[in-house]
Amino acid sequence: MRSRAENFTLGRIAWKLGRGAGRPAALTEAPERPIGAKFEITYACNLRCGFCYTDSPRRTLQRTPEMSDEEWRSVVEQALELGIVEAVVTGGEPLLRKELTLGLVETLAAAGVGVTLNTNGWFVDDEVARRLSAVRGVTAHISIDGARSGLHDASRGVPGSWRRAIEGIDRLLGAGVGVCVVHVVTPQNAETVPEMLEQMWRLGVQWIRMTPVVLTGAAARGGEWSVSRPALHRAAKEFEARHGDAMKIQVIPGTGGTITLQGREAPGSILVRPNGDIRPDSMRPFTFGNAISDGVDASWQELREGWDDERINKWAGKMKGSGDLPKSDLIAYLDDEIDITGGDGERESGRQAPVPEPTPPKATDPDADLDEARAKIRELAMARRYRLAPLRSSGSFERRFVRLVQDGTYLRLNESGSVVMDSLDGGTLEDAAAALTDRYGIPRERAEADAIGAGRSLLRQRVVIAEDAGESFPVESGTSDLPGAVPQG
Repeated sequence: MRSRAENFTLGRIAWKLGRGAGRPAALTEAPERPIGAKFEITYACNLRCGFCYTDSPRRTLQRTPEMSDEEWRSVVEQALELGIVEAVVTGGEPLLRKELTLGLVETLAAAGVGVTLNTNGWFVDDEVARRLSAVRGVTAHISIDGARSGLHDASRGVPGSWRRAIEGIDRLLGAGVGVCVVHVVTPQNAETVPEMLEQMWRLGVQWIRMTPVVLTGAAARGGEWSVSRPALHRAAKEFEARHGDAMKIQVIPGTGGTITLQGREAPGSILVRPNGDIRPDSMRPFTFGNAISDGVDASWQELREGWDDERINKWAGKMKGSGDLPKSDLIAYLDDEIDITGGDGERESGRQAPVPEPTPPKATDPDADLDEARAKIRELAMARRYRLAPLRSSGSFERRFVRLVQDGTYLRLNESGSVVMDSLDGGTLEDAAAALTDRYGIPRERAEADAIGAGRSLLRQRVVIAEDAGESFPVESGTSDLPGAVPQG
């Protein structure tokens, strides 16, 4: 099996030979208008992750200036006028600017844009869940970095962050909001990936994205971040063997490998930094104007014309493997970007800048910590209430026929499916497990697993929905990232 570095290099060679997965040898062109936009609302974050790809802990300590609420609204309106179809609202931690962030999500969704909100979950309270529940086409991405709080809290640098994130996920699921859990895999938490997947399945998460650390930003300062991607794929396949397609699992490369396509594949979206600077994506540290001083449209036209700039190609050409990212003299988010439209002005680097020290979690017994995590997740999952979606049902109890009013779909449920459906008509998975035990005399542990599995199936088929879900309850989780952008953890 080839190493990541070998794949990285072979990808570039294939493109040079014109053999890149059937793509043409000629340069492609950026579209006339951007397909999507990634809005980094703030530099600031309340956590202190040592691998933060945007280097937010440093920026938080420096109190780096950023655009005002009014300026951000103007930028989003300009992007909407250009016709974007999807957007990522992120940070830093965007909910540190809660009213601005929720207002922008609502504005984007009202225009028909698919929206992803990236958050660490700390500030997901009842109001946030309620407002997102009323928004059509939004998915929340929340980070969980371990099967127990000690692992996650050590990774995120702030005690209590695991509990806040788990409770935030539960609130969103209870409001019918689509949730994707982003799991940044490190040598410290890699062994618990199978347990983490089981926990998220029990909690009711629809989607997991696992990614090794991307060696930009804070991670480029040093540290051991290497993990086995084949092991992650095995964990995903073993989970699927146990539970089928009950939860979508993606393993993201995390290498920045699409840098090898520089000069060959044009960008399709824009990334707007907190100060308004516009970049093509998260990996390329080059800017093309400023959304406020130049305008979004003018900046996009500069990007269309200059994305294949010699300076970017020279920088990308030095990347022979993923390990070359932190060795570069220009590292995304760690160094100030090069302004392609304004020349090589004076720039600063954050390589020697002070960063806030993480607060170590309280020392606990790992086994006890794991038991506590399992108990917390069980408590939340089993107590969440559901209701039936608009439907009609008939037939016998052993063979029930259901017609969904929303789209006219017909379904047939077996006896146990009928038991769970009836139990979730205003009830909980706890009620469903009790009903299965009473009817079939099966052990409680098995009844809970069966209730969770059947409940997930009924949710996916839109037979039941969370009790507090809005009318636009999710059918499928939304965008993972933007066209032409590298997915981040």
